[in-house]
Amino acid sequence: MTKILFFDAGPIISLVMARVSWILPELKKKYGGKFYITPAVKKEVIERPLQVKRFEFEALQVLKLIRDGVLEVYQDVPQQKVSSLIALANNSFKVKDKGVDIIQSGEMESVACALQTDAEAVVMDERTLRLFIENNKEMQKLLEMRFKKKVVSDVSKMTQFSKALKDVTIIRSIELVGISYRLGLLDPYIPDQKDGREVLLDAVLWAAKYNGCAVHDHEIEEIKKSLLS
Repeated sequence: MTKILFFDAGPIISLVMARVSWILPELKKKYGGKFYITPAVKKEVIERPLQVKRFEFEALQVLKLIRDGVLEVYQDVPQQKVSSLIALANNSFKVKDKGVDIIQSGEMESVACALQTDAEAVVMDERTLRLFIENNKEMQKLLEMRFKKKVVSDVSKMTQFSKALKDVTIIRSIELVGISYRLGLLDPYIPDQKDGREVLLDAVLWAAKYNGCAVHDHEIEEIKKSLLS
C-alpha cells in the first residue's frame, strides 16, 4: 500500500515563511510515499495569496512544489463527510446560543481524506482541531480565551466528533523540521562553533514557531533535548 500524508495549509505556510520549504522534496524521497493537499488547502495556500502582493511570492513557492510533484492535489474529497463533520464540530460549542465556527474547510477536507485513504497522518499546525481530536475537554478553555466570552459545550456532539476522528494521527511542521535535523538535511547551516548543532536546532525550531506552528516553549525545549541527546 502507498504511504500517504495529507498537509493542511498551516504547515506549508509555516515552512515557506521560515524559509525551509526545501526540506519537503528531501523528506518525500526519504518517506517514499505521497504528500497530498486538498482543493480547499490549495485555495488557501495559492489562489488567495496570489491576490495579495505581500504573499504572492510565497504562493509561487507552493505552486512550484505542486509543479515539481512534491505536493499533489487529491481530488476525490468526500464532501458529504466533510460537511457533516464541519456541522458537528461547529455546533459542539455555543456563545450566546449561537454555534461557533471553529473548523475550516481545508482542515476538515484534509482529515476526511486522510480517513478515506487510510493515510498515516495529517500534517497540521493549527491548535484547535488537534486539541479537539486529542483532548476535547480542553477545547472550552481555549475557546473562552480566544473569544473572551462564556462558551457552552455540547458534550454529546464533542464526543461524537472526537470518536469519528479517533484514528487520525496529527503531526506538525516542527516535527518535520526535527526529522530533517535528525536526517542531517540541515547540517550545511551548522555554524562553526563549539555548540553549533544546538544553535542551529534552536534557530530552526523557533523559526517554525514564529512562522505559525502552534507549539509551547517547553515543547521546543523537549524536542531539543531529545534531538541533541
